[in-house]
Amino acid sequence: MVSALSYLRLISDSAGESHFVPLNIEMTRRTFAPPAPSFEVSEMAPAAKVGFLRVPKGWMGELHPSPVRMWVFFLSGAMEFEASDGEIRPGVPGQAILLEDTTGKGHLSRVTGNADAILALVQV
Repeated sequence: MVSALSYLRLISDSAGESHFVPLNIEMTRRTFAPPAPSFEVSEMAPAAKVGFLRVPKGWMGELHPSPVRMWVFFLSGAMEFEASDGEIRPGVPGQAILLEDTTGKGHLSRVTGNADAILALVQV
């Protein structure tokens, strides 16, 4: 059985504007940790570093490109990411964004909930 896991990719174009692109990761049912029963697994990809952020409630960043190509996984709290083209996407627990806008104008991010936002980062 093949299914898909959706995520957002944030890229910069040749004019330096950033844009969101919705994409999917293919998931295939297979044995991952025998003798446990099989479940859906994606292909594994290399990663360079892993870290976590606690972004305080009320925090709002400035327009900036991503310092490195990285995955952002939302663990708790709520945020918004705004591409330089003006599109705004929420970041809530269970979502992932692949930040690839390492050049150009970049994006804005802000905590929108009444609690700190906890994020896991994976540099790729």
